[in-house]
Amino acid sequence: MNWKKIIIVGLVAEVAAFIVGNILYLNPWTASVYSASAASYCSKPMEPFGGVGSWLLLMFAGGILSSILLTLLYSYTEKGIKIEPNWKKGLFFGFLFWIVSGLPTAYNTWLLHSYPDLLVAVEAFNGLVGVLVAGTVIGLVYEKIK
Repeated sequence: MNWKKIIIVGLVAEVAAFIVGNILYLNPWTASVYSASAASYCSKPMEPFGGVGSWLLLMFAGGILSSILLTLLYSYTEKGIKIEPNWKKGLFFGFLFWIVSGLPTAYNTWLLHSYPDLLVAVEAFNGLVGVLVAGTVIGLVYEKIK
């Protein structure tokens, strides 16, 4: 197992997913959805983490770990995905990951919690886009790193 490769690819994937994720989550429309739903869910304030900047760094750190683990999973499965070119292989991998992880999470959130339906849909969609971006980047970069 090439840990250096897995860590480098995971870092690159997280940078791309973090940028896209921030565009998806910090845009005015999504902010208005969260603001309109604030009374319906319990969200932690950012101040105990040191404000928005520190909170974003913590989000990025968690995302790095997640992307490295996603790359590790890709390293075990990529030979079984018979799709070319590699970016399409990564895109398909990301979609499969969302099907077995993101979609059930969204369903269980909708079923078990009093989260507003629109918020569940926004988070499911943004999660899908994020993992598609990460998967595509993993597919593109994985074969290039030795």
